[in-house]
Amino acid sequence: MARSGGKLGIWAWLDGRAAALASPPDSASVARFAALTSPALAAAMLGPAATGIDAEAAEASRLLNRLRRVTGVRWARHAAAAGIEVACIKGLATAHSLYDDPDLRAMADADLLVRAADYHRLVQVFAAAGLVPGKARTRSRWGFVSDASARPMGQKDGASTIDIHIHPDAWPLHRALSTELLFARAVRQATSEGTIIVPAPTDSLLLAASHAARDLFGPGTTKTVVDAIMLLRGDAARIDWDLFAATARVGLVLHPAIAFLAAVVRLGGLDDAVPAALCTPPRGSEFARMLDDYVALFPHRAGPWQRLRRELLLAAEPAVALRRNLRRLAGLARPRRELQLPA
Repeated sequence: MARSGGKLGIWAWLDGRAAALASPPDSASVARFAALTSPALAAAMLGPAATGIDAEAAEASRLLNRLRRVTGVRWARHAAAAGIEVACIKGLATAHSLYDDPDLRAMADADLLVRAADYHRLVQVFAAAGLVPGKARTRSRWGFVSDASARPMGQKDGASTIDIHIHPDAWPLHRALSTELLFARAVRQATSEGTIIVPAPTDSLLLAASHAARDLFGPGTTKTVVDAIMLLRGDAARIDWDLFAATARVGLVLHPAIAFLAAVVRLGGLDDAVPAALCTPPRGSEFARMLDDYVALFPHRAGPWQRLRRELLLAAEPAVALRRNLRRLAGLARPRRELQLPA
């Protein structure tokens, strides 16, 4: 439990577990949760406890979510029609596989996974249909360090942005969960725009853990935690825990994956959903700090030393943290502006 008296704050209200309590969450907490997820999702999941969420704002967010979801699915279907197999990952996948109403799940862009051998052909297909290259994303002084996705593509009017991935997630996870393995285990998911390919539940949970750890369990991972709670509530029986642990171990993400599941179990009230060996909180105070951040909904921006501490203690295996920081140091001298793919 979180150090602040063991309270879970707004998380206790997501499934009505706190319905018998006298005081609902305060409007500031509701607004913060809505900002980190979407007003539509907050209104739906909190129900009567969603005090202060304007109905028009919730509907507006739902319509924006729908626009991004539908356009993402249509581009995935366009690729399939051209004979290129793509899998929808991240928010575009979880919106359809985990939520009764997929338009509750916000997403900044549509993430599509393609084999590296098909990457250039997919870019050509999308370009012929009107997508243009977006800006190369250099998020820091050391440049672009991911090896999973290249420059995004989008419509000129900004209606959609497509993030094309050649790995399910950046190194080190694709040591164990390759693109071929994800496709081999993937499932077909019906949507309002036709059938798409999404990761199997075990891979989906592992990707959620890896993404959250890569983002240092920060504010942007709130949606990911909600996804994991929804997955474990509805699909826990379909998780192959031996496969999850083995893949995480080979992919060098077992330590952060356990930290992620420990937080999800506590925030979601899912004590029996995960084997104890995979959700026992790591030793030390950093896990308690992380859980407090989720409970408080990240009221303060983490500084560089706080981020480094979290990476070293919780969000990465030691060898992974060392390699990442060496690559960042190299990037300070010669930053990469985007992923370099073979011609």
